[in-house]
Amino acid sequence: MADLAFSIDTFTEKLASGGALGSLFQCNLVTAQGSGSVINDFKFLCKGATLPGSAVEAATVTYMGRAIQLPGNRAAAQLTTSVYNDEGMEIRNHIENWMEMLNSHRTNKREQNSVEINSYTGSLEVQQLSKDGNKATKTYEFIQAFPASTGDIAVSWATNDIETFDIVWNFAYWRAKDSSGKVIAGQD
Repeated sequence: MADLAFSIDTFTEKLASGGALGSLFQCNLVTAQGSGSVINDFKFLCKGATLPGSAVEAATVTYMGRAIQLPGNRAAAQLTTSVYNDEGMEIRNHIENWMEMLNSHRTNKREQNSVEINSYTGSLEVQQLSKDGNKATKTYEFIQAFPASTGDIAVSWATNDIETFDIVWNFAYWRAKDSSGKVIAGQD
């Protein structure tokens, strides 16, 4: 029978190093080859990221009227990042240019030089950082990523806040690495 006695010491021993803090992260962006300028400040201006969940959809088969659930395909997911807008709107401009390269507002076509998947996609990394700031305890890498949408930016005379906007990213797949860089989930 399990020990049901309350013990704060047992709990804190299980929460190694006090747990991961949501505020200790860094997001790095490697953009598509043809999308214009390099965004070096993304890791500083990306103020938040929502890591996607992971789900394997069920495939239902029937046998003599009985439904059986079997593992099916992995469900597609998206990554959302929230970004501070700098006064020059460099990140916003870059993402808008990237999306224009993928599909033009005017022509509804992809840019001619963007036919190979790696010419119009990039990769994103979201690193969970340790409390001492010396290492990433886990890194999620999103492969063949591209911006699917940019959020709106509200402007108003009644506010004095720095603008922010969201970017929703699609990607082909992700992989996770431990603190040593070893792939622990996904393909290497």
